[in-house]
Amino acid sequence: MKTHIKRVLQHTAARCGPHTHRFGAPRLLILMYHRILPAEDPSSILEEPGMIVTPDSLKMHLETLQDYLEFMALEEWVDRRSQARPLPPIACAITFDDGWADNYEYAYPILASMQIPATIYLVSAMIGKTETFWPERLARLIKIVSDPQSTHIEHQELDWLHALYPEHRRQTSLPDRETISAIIQRAKQYTDETINGLLDAAEESVGIAASALDPVSADILNWEQINTLADSGLVSFGSHTCHHLRLTPAIPEATLIQEIVDSKKVIEEKTAAQVSSFCYPNGDYTDQALSCVRQNYRSAVTTRSGWNTKNSDAHTLKRIALHEDISSDPISFLARVSGWL
Repeated sequence: MKTHIKRVLQHTAARCGPHTHRFGAPRLLILMYHRILPAEDPSSILEEPGMIVTPDSLKMHLETLQDYLEFMALEEWVDRRSQARPLPPIACAITFDDGWADNYEYAYPILASMQIPATIYLVSAMIGKTETFWPERLARLIKIVSDPQSTHIEHQELDWLHALYPEHRRQTSLPDRETISAIIQRAKQYTDETINGLLDAAEESVGIAASALDPVSADILNWEQINTLADSGLVSFGSHTCHHLRLTPAIPEATLIQEIVDSKKVIEEKTAAQVSSFCYPNGDYTDQALSCVRQNYRSAVTTRSGWNTKNSDAHTLKRIALHEDISSDPISFLARVSGWL
């Protein structure tokens, strides 16, 4: 019964959502993606469900929206608005967070075939590295210590993980992706510096370096790929800080400024392109961070869900987050885009 009601609501949202209203003040829909991976890709096995959309679903998303709105680079919409130039009734900007290499391999060919612009938010210090972000490191560590044959489970350096994941002592198989995602959410009680330090010690204790954890490869874009994308004229780049640090009160002022300002400088030096947009890691920001972003960028995006209007603050723009589990068919996708479900 609940499933039937949900489907009815989805159909209603798909037919009547804001994407169908072409009258009134201009509005902007910003879609938020992270990884674009085939279902069978080894990297998708332990990735959080909320991080992945398959190439087929991405293509379906874009094809579905073509009937309702006009695709436009985020930077162009912001510039038009600031210059009081005409805006389409409904515009859509595509964004990708973190700078994953699969954006180049799987997303870009789709964007190119449809001539749809996009913005990729880069973590400047991670570009071209074999290391990956701490949630992926944590997921792979969980995989190792959850193996029934593991001899690492009682290491002192894993006490913090046992506290986050006490259920593992009762499990006889690897945790599923939802469980791993829940553990990652619990780990956010720590600062980024703390969790990275804990992971460094844990990985050393089990004798495996972060860069060697299967199935890590070149997860993050390199500068050659970035410049190929830039040369296409379809893809622009924004800053996502230097190290993907959450901009919380726990960050010292000097570090906060460095993360926001230096990332922009590095990307501009490496690409010879202007970086005018910023993305807050995990959606977190303080008043001080917001002020610094305002001084250095023309726009910034959050993780707050919703649509934007001509009156929206250019430095706290809302987005609609998408992942495979909630958007794998046109009705579910449009219901999600509507912001109602």
